Amino acid sequence: MAAAQRMAAANKVGDPVCSLSAVGQPNPGLVPQGLHIAIGHYGNYWCLIW
Repeated sequence: MAAAQRMAAANKVGDPVCSLSAVGQPNPGLVPQGLHIAIGHYGNYWCLIW
């Protein structure tokens, strides 16, 4: 969640800790299957870590 908060504060997508970053509605088809994934979001910003 902290990474998503940093992205929202900067009004910019992307954070070094995120494996995949998005703003808006992420596309579930882009997320690899079979991995343990941590999801953090804040507002419209998303950070996925695997």
